[in-house]
Amino acid sequence: MSSESKPIQKIAKNRAQRYISHALVEVRRFKLLPFFCDSAVLLDISIGGFKLEFTGEIKVVPGNQYWLNIPLSPLGIYAPKRLICKSECRWFDDTRYRIGGTFIDLTKTEQMLIEQIVSSLKSRGQL
Repeated sequence: MSSESKPIQKIAKNRAQRYISHALVEVRRFKLLPFFCDSAVLLDISIGGFKLEFTGEIKVVPGNQYWLNIPLSPLGIYAPKRLICKSECRWFDDTRYRIGGTFIDLTKTEQMLIEQIVSSLKSRGQL
């Protein structure tokens, strides 16, 4: 073994700038059914993902997919009324009931709406 072995370095992934929000959202198991949904506060959002804190106790498994329902008028966007997009839980904090997730299979319209949300939060100075 060499006495000059190199330490293993972790390379941090570049991720999109995050913008703080306090909008109330729903996390649904089914896209259009209002059953089996949980309320959460959208803590921050970026082009690629988000962080939420649930308003009640819940168990979420990383890797599971959900539908994120974001009302847009509190974010300064008045048409359409809401964004419903598919997301995947990447991590879950079971002490604070927070999840970090990524958007998946976005349509061009959904992608454009997320960009508008980010732009609206950015213009409000929510960094």
